[in-house]
Amino acid sequence: MKIATTGFVLLLISGLAANVSAKSMDLSQVLQRVVDHYPSIRTASLQVKKASEENIKVENQLSWKLNGVAAYNRDTSLFGTANDQYSLSGGLNRDLQSGGTFGFNASLSRADAEDTFGPTVPNPTTKTRLDINYRHPLAKGSGNTAYTEGLQVAEAGEVIALSNQEALYDQLASDVIELYLSLANTQSRIESIDKTIDRGQRLLKYINDEYRLGLSEDKDVLQVKARLRINEADRKSLQVLWKRQQISLNRLMGMDWQTPVKASIDSGQYKKTGFEQAYEKALLHNPQMKSIEARIRLADSAIRSSRDLRKDELDLVLFLGNEMNQGDIAVGEVDESEVVGGVSLQFKRGLDKSGLDAGLRQAHYDRGIALQDKKQLMQDLQYNVSSLIAEIEASEQALLAFRESVAAEHKKLDEAMKRYRDGRIETDQIIEFESQLANSELSYELQGIELLRRYLQLALLQGNLWNDISLPVFNFEEYTAEGVH
Repeated sequence: MKIATTGFVLLLISGLAANVSAKSMDLSQVLQRVVDHYPSIRTASLQVKKASEENIKVENQLSWKLNGVAAYNRDTSLFGTANDQYSLSGGLNRDLQSGGTFGFNASLSRADAEDTFGPTVPNPTTKTRLDINYRHPLAKGSGNTAYTEGLQVAEAGEVIALSNQEALYDQLASDVIELYLSLANTQSRIESIDKTIDRGQRLLKYINDEYRLGLSEDKDVLQVKARLRINEADRKSLQVLWKRQQISLNRLMGMDWQTPVKASIDSGQYKKTGFEQAYEKALLHNPQMKSIEARIRLADSAIRSSRDLRKDELDLVLFLGNEMNQGDIAVGEVDESEVVGGVSLQFKRGLDKSGLDAGLRQAHYDRGIALQDKKQLMQDLQYNVSSLIAEIEASEQALLAFRESVAAEHKKLDEAMKRYRDGRIETDQIIEFESQLANSELSYELQGIELLRRYLQLALLQGNLWNDISLPVFNFEEYTAEGVH
């Protein structure tokens, strides 16, 4: 128990020292340190980088593809004789942006039978073939829907990842604002109590001088001392809270937990703005709105893809090439070359399209959900912006009223002190007037903090809070798989 008490006293002492030597930091400085340090920001950046790679994967669908086959078969011919077959084939093909497929094929095969079927039948036989081919979809797949919609999906995915990153930034900033202003609130309360203690000590000195001259009574001295003890106890309690808030802020900034931090409050740098301008900027910045727009694009892409999948397959297939046959016969050898080619229509139809119809309906539902979310978000944003603007105007008027109240309380206390020195009022009235002045001063400071809170919340909604912040840029080479070039 003694150890715990000692630690508590040390915490209070360090808090008292922090009140004197704390480094003043404005919100931009604190926020800059937080975004430079906070680990989740790197995670969100990795998600964005990952999403950007999806576009490369889709683009790769149009790249050339090389294939090849080498084979050996021992089989029997139509007449039951053994036949050895060696073959080598390969092709170079690619999908086209139009939806068609274009390619080159080459093959080489050799057949060697144990028995021949006549002097005019070559054995062994070598066949060589070269051709070009083209497949063009007339219905399903026309326009390469898989590719074009794949690009749309990749782009929408990247937008969603970026929106999630921006949402993380905004949520982090919102948390920092609340913690920073809570620190400022506690700080203002401590400073208010410091002023009260200072006035109380001056009053106590005056009463003690009067007491030695026999002009004051014991109760006057006891009243002032009791008030001072209460104020000092309140101050120590607030110092513990202030230190805890500093530790939380240092944790977010990645600084040593004992680093003293003092909030710097100034709402004068912010200017009032009209609703239309504020709402438009908030709408453009809002990460959730960007994500919803991307969801709508995804749903539209899914609708187009589903409609394409429901179509029948009808492909026009063309090929043109040359085939050479070489082999030995009883009276010499055969060496023939012939142009080959062909055209065909290929048709395929699924008899049950209920699954495809369900997929199409789901895509329409997804689009409807996203549109409803967009409508709700726009309404919420309108209310949030208009509410903050109205609260800013009311807070500014309240701040002016509190400023006038502080001036009036100062005059009242000064006038009361003159009467007190003349012996026309009691000590408890002076204490009461001093308490009213302290409350008025504190209310003025806290109202200034609340005004700044609303300005910051509006700046965050519009994205203006990030104008002076340098967002981190990461090097992701360390995450690249070994051997990938």
